[in-house]
Amino acid sequence: MGWRAELKRVRGDRLARTIARAHDDKLDRLIAHSERQADLLDRLLARQTQQDATIAELRTRVEALTPTASDATPSPSAGTSDQDSWRTKAQVGELGFHVHDTFRQHDEQWWPVIDGEWREMGFSPEGWRDRTVVDVGAGSRLRSLWFEGASIIAIEPLADQYMEQVAWSDLTRATEVYSVPGETFVPEVEGRADLVVSINALDHGYDLATSIGNIGRYLKPGATAFVSFDMHDTVTDEMHPMVVRHDDLVELFPRIGLKLVRTAEHSRRYHGATGPKARHYWLQQA
Repeated sequence: MGWRAELKRVRGDRLARTIARAHDDKLDRLIAHSERQADLLDRLLARQTQQDATIAELRTRVEALTPTASDATPSPSAGTSDQDSWRTKAQVGELGFHVHDTFRQHDEQWWPVIDGEWREMGFSPEGWRDRTVVDVGAGSRLRSLWFEGASIIAIEPLADQYMEQVAWSDLTRATEVYSVPGETFVPEVEGRADLVVSINALDHGYDLATSIGNIGRYLKPGATAFVSFDMHDTVTDEMHPMVVRHDDLVELFPRIGLKLVRTAEHSRRYHGATGPKARHYWLQQA
């Protein structure tokens, strides 16, 4: 073999070895990359298995805490709530609200609003002298004093506490005060009212049918009761513990001996939470 042929052979061997080494290096890198990917996949699978186990454990705990149909406590029917809860939660909240209220204690704020609302509802302050107005759920301040010269009978479950704890409460200006809820019938008031009013109150109680039934019994023959309160599709807070729906009320009135003379939707909702507007109801004995 000549020297030229030998040179080609040597160069070819070197090139082949260079190519082989490059191929081997690339193959090694591919193998290392594959091994890293396999290790990552193993870790991901292990993490997923751990998460599945955690989810299964949480599901078991939730199922253990969720009451079944057999042991669940039934929710109150529309127009009623639990009386003990009303006493220990709703009434405590009401008292705290009125003790710290800044709207009712200032005449320049209170009376223009009350005057506008009574007139919007179709009432006049004149013509009530020596007539009896029963205010059910009167609150800490008597909006019924708007009826000039009327004899006011206040029925309010927190009346005693308001008169003791709220310095600006005017309940003492009523002719008679009964510190009982609307659900408690007051025999001393039966058949005496020329007008019964209840504003933004009855939906704060625990038995709407009983309260409205009592209101009917306070009326003189031919007299009118005017009740106004928010509608509640659901129970949203402890101070408004009942579901109150218009259709239910329309069916209720004749069952408790009352005739629905008129009804209208209020221009607003008394309570600030989202929900249906308040409604007014004019009622008489059937």
